[in-house]
Amino acid sequence: MEPRCAVVLFPPAPAVSAAEEFRRIHDPLFLRIPAHVTVVSAFGWRGRREAEKRIGRALDDVRPGSFPATLCGVGRTKDGVVFVKVEEGAPRLSRLHEALTDALGPPPDLELPPFVPVLGVGRTPGAAEAAFLQRQVAGHLPPARFSVETLSLVEEDGRGIWHERVRLEL
Repeated sequence: MEPRCAVVLFPPAPAVSAAEEFRRIHDPLFLRIPAHVTVVSAFGWRGRREAEKRIGRALDDVRPGSFPATLCGVGRTKDGVVFVKVEEGAPRLSRLHEALTDALGPPPDLELPPFVPVLGVGRTPGAAEAAFLQRQVAGHLPPARFSVETLSLVEEDGRGIWHERVRLEL
């Protein structure tokens, strides 16, 4: 079985340094992958080399170029995940998500979740804890604006740690 891959946006360290402090305590993925925005969720239906070719062709066709993005506003899911929203730049990330997912050609019977550009901060065991963490993050995380110039193709190893394999220039 092929290792899973994903396409992510790694914001620059200054933009996520405060979020990383919350992730260190609350995110079970903290030691497995740096702070990121998932553009294409983990997939195993294409090997890394084939995915790299398809993604490269899609980016050549789309020619997105760099664009500004802002991490601003905190939310949470029903299952206790707390996140920071990508506001400025979200429409461009949505178009990239659509183009790259189409290029990767997921199996026809695979139902993909809706794309929402967010940076995960933590997971809590219940609603009350998530509400508390959401308030804490909202009170301590200033908006962060940065330029999106690259995406990364990452691959999960057998220990569940994600490694950047290819940096994709926009």
